[in-house]
Amino acid sequence: MQPQRLFDLESESGLALLLALIALSLFSLIGLLAALDATSELRISDNHESHIQAENAARAGMSHARELLRGTLYDDLLKGPDGVHDGSAPYLASARTFAFRNPLPWTLARSLDLSNPSGELGGIADDGLVNTGFFGGTAGAVLIPLTGVALMSNDIDGSGETAASRYFVKITDNNGEASELAGDIADNPFHDGDGLVIVRSLGIARTISESLGVLRQWNSVAVIESRLRLRRTFDLDAPLVAQGRDVQPATGEMFNGNLFLIQGGAGHFGIGTVDVDLLDGISPAQQIGSRVAENQTGSIQGSGLSPSVADVSALVAGDADKKLALDVSYLRSFVREEIPRFADTVLVGNQAWNGMGMPDLGHYDTSLPPQAPGQTPKLTFVDGDLAVSGPIEGAGLLVVTGRLVVNGGFRFCGLILVIGAGEMEAAAWNPGVVGGVYLAALVDLGGETSWGTVRLSIAGDTTVIMNDEAIAMALRLLPPAQVSRREITRTLDP
Repeated sequence: MQPQRLFDLESESGLALLLALIALSLFSLIGLLAALDATSELRISDNHESHIQAENAARAGMSHARELLRGTLYDDLLKGPDGVHDGSAPYLASARTFAFRNPLPWTLARSLDLSNPSGELGGIADDGLVNTGFFGGTAGAVLIPLTGVALMSNDIDGSGETAASRYFVKITDNNGEASELAGDIADNPFHDGDGLVIVRSLGIARTISESLGVLRQWNSVAVIESRLRLRRTFDLDAPLVAQGRDVQPATGEMFNGNLFLIQGGAGHFGIGTVDVDLLDGISPAQQIGSRVAENQTGSIQGSGLSPSVADVSALVAGDADKKLALDVSYLRSFVREEIPRFADTVLVGNQAWNGMGMPDLGHYDTSLPPQAPGQTPKLTFVDGDLAVSGPIEGAGLLVVTGRLVVNGGFRFCGLILVIGAGEMEAAAWNPGVVGGVYLAALVDLGGETSWGTVRLSIAGDTTVIMNDEAIAMALRLLPPAQVSRREITRTLDP
């Protein structure tokens, strides 16, 4: 019996060893699968977090660019700070493609050294960089560099700050579209024909590094594209425009004497009115015209009319941007919510300016290019009445919610919007306005906004001269309107 017993023990030992090996294999496999799963979860988590950081960087770049576009000429942006571009046929053809809109090639963005990208960006053209514009042989100042803007964070060990993400921005034209071709028949990708540009902001953030052949992928990449258009809502059709239910004198007579001059030139009326209710039987244009004496007709010039007073309601309603002014809620929101957010100077309460202790109202010379040194137009917001007297100069966009009274040497180049009270009294406004003045009367009743009565009185040697360039300069101070926005992927838009 001993040999049989020995054989049984050996068999049991062998079976136990086999079971142990099987169990060990299973546990090893489970451990391996758990490790692989943990690694996958780590990669998924890191990639997700990294992509969110890249998206946030791209959004930051878009917000930054939109703010910097205020006051710039789109042609200067398209050509870059050196004011020139490659004019060869292949490059122009490339500039009309969707891929040209990307600040960086996708492959380069994925492998870029986030902390020090300058060495890898050689050879990339400066076309489309946000800049102040080339002038007089001097390159414009670059506002968002080719190397992008780094968003910093503290190192885990607290040793200092490091670049957590970075954004890059590029401006391109909307080539081939009907509105662009109407203003730029040659479809030149470095000339803006319709006041609309494409802005792409590319954000990158570091993720777990991996290699694909000779390529390394260090970064998550997110690209946001916005179509931005210059605001033309207040691109006036006359040097003086009144919009309200009716128009009445602010004080005494609407027009006093014949020394004043309101000049629209050959292409514009002298005074334009916008009738907000065509069915009420009230014509603001007729109301103003009836107040003009025979010896005053020559003081309101434009478009060959004498006096040059006309209803421009149809011109406003027929323009996609201008017709926004027909929406009383839009005007109220524009003045109460938008303007205070991006004005250079915000003044709350009634103001009296006499040349002493004045805010900086800006300067602009229409005989010089917009990007010339010293051109410093400002956006000034007065939430209340404004009384001006004495030698004062300003340029840009002046917005007043209350009553505007001018009696003295006030020179302003640009656009003045009196939206709210819609009331202006100019007793002796000289040198006066080079650009335009817009009056819109709004009334708040029970939480609802409706149209009110514009009040206007002009006397002395008050002068308002229409100037399209000055108005365009003022409108550029407004942040461009966002027409559309989308996220770009390589599969969607190469």
